[in-house]
Amino acid sequence: MSDLDREISAMGARSPAALIAATRRFLDRRDDIDLLLREMIATSRIDPFFQPPFQPITNELQTGLLIYNHPDLSIALSVMSVDALAAKKVAGGGIGSINFTGYDLMMRFIDSGDATFSFWEAPEIDDTFTAAGAGTCRRLGARRIADGEELLIDGRRQSFVIEHAARDIVYFQAVIRAGAAPVTVEYDAGTLGFLGASSTDEAASRIQMMASLLRAMEREDALPVLEAALDDAQFHTRWHLMREMLALDAAFALPLLKRMAALDPNPDVKAAAGQVLVHFFPDDTKPGSEEAVQCPA
Repeated sequence: MSDLDREISAMGARSPAALIAATRRFLDRRDDIDLLLREMIATSRIDPFFQPPFQPITNELQTGLLIYNHPDLSIALSVMSVDALAAKKVAGGGIGSINFTGYDLMMRFIDSGDATFSFWEAPEIDDTFTAAGAGTCRRLGARRIADGEELLIDGRRQSFVIEHAARDIVYFQAVIRAGAAPVTVEYDAGTLGFLGASSTDEAASRIQMMASLLRAMEREDALPVLEAALDDAQFHTRWHLMREMLALDAAFALPLLKRMAALDPNPDVKAAAGQVLVHFFPDDTKPGSEEAVQCPA
């Protein structure tokens, strides 16, 4: 792990391509990885209370170990349960959603589980993303995954769905966060239309959580801090901050809302701010009722 740490630290610009290349070199050290896994398995057979020196990860489909973690790159060894996968498909009636993560994903299959993946594409997610421009996704085809195969998915415009598996799937998964799009986008698997989006940025998510907490605590003294955060926030975070400021002190937030409705660079945010003005502050949308908004440029 220390070699990978040093390699990432020595990188000038941590581009997705450079991090993918570093991940390949790490996973190519198969003998070292096999030795580590054999030692952990042997120890767990002797000691039923043995805890591997890695963070466990689990969700409804998979369990595994986080074997490397860095702000720009994480690598996990995972097992996807074929039973859990089948149960999820049955519970969803065979229809679900297709997620475009917004970041690069690399998978290397130790045991492919004789799985068949379908592959999908959608308009690329970038900083100018809007719901209106999300369009639809489309299926490119499907094929069986082979043992030892490496799969690279650009989550800004590519996705996959596991259509079928004969047994559990064992694989390494690397998540490359550098260069990620601002949001993850979800499409309906039936209509292929846009369903929604959520943040890929942990810092942005924390800002949104703290803003909601401050509003719930009625901390009006935090309003200047929230206002300052508007200037640097991503578009979805800007709108969240505005909603919380309006709930906390509408009079304080109103001039900022007007500026957002006039000048915000994101069309969705600009339109949402305008709709709030029309529906909740109709008197402030009448001609001559508001001060001119000066463009900072």
